[in-house]
Amino acid sequence: MRIKNEELRMKNAGGRRPFQFQNSGVTLLPGQTIMEMLLVFLIISMGLYGAVTLILSNVTHKEFDADNIVAMNMAREQLELAQNRRDANWLGDKAFDDGMLNIAGGCTAISNWNGTAVPAFVYAASAQPVRLSNLAVSLGMFTNQAGTATDFSRWITFAPICAKPDHSATAVSATCTCSDPTYTDKVGMRVLSNVQWTRRGSGKSLSIYTDLYDWR
Repeated sequence: MRIKNEELRMKNAGGRRPFQFQNSGVTLLPGQTIMEMLLVFLIISMGLYGAVTLILSNVTHKEFDADNIVAMNMAREQLELAQNRRDANWLGDKAFDDGMLNIAGGCTAISNWNGTAVPAFVYAASAQPVRLSNLAVSLGMFTNQAGTATDFSRWITFAPICAKPDHSATAVSATCTCSDPTYTDKVGMRVLSNVQWTRRGSGKSLSIYTDLYDWR
């Protein structure tokens, strides 16, 4: 009778002997543990996906922040060179904007500076690569002269700040001169520094400016 009952249980289980936990009263049919394992793997995979996504996002933001710091310093350097040139013009008894608003070709330029002489600017129609200098006088500095090209490019734009004859209002000119008949007196210049670079196939840019005046 016991043998027949065992055969009947096997028949109800598809001809396979079910798994039993002794004294537990729980019976597991074949296939239940596989489904449970698949469910566990799914939960673990979802957790790992979230962790990996977070790590990659942090790496991307870290690179972006590092690039922004480098670009900001490169942009600020150009503004400092322009201010240095204005001050040198004053000391040399020249027009405050000499070498900046009277560049042959236009008002967009790159700095031609080797780290020792008075900053100079040369006309450039677009951003030019920033290089790690290999010149003896500026070895290891970032310049637009000879050296190893970096991932960054930069240029600078000069625009005159023009005032009404009574100096009651000012405006930034869209040309290299104060050509507006309302704003005829040149009292300063706006220096716009632009830096461009590419990261992970995406173009980035940063722009800052300062206004320099002829206070003499």
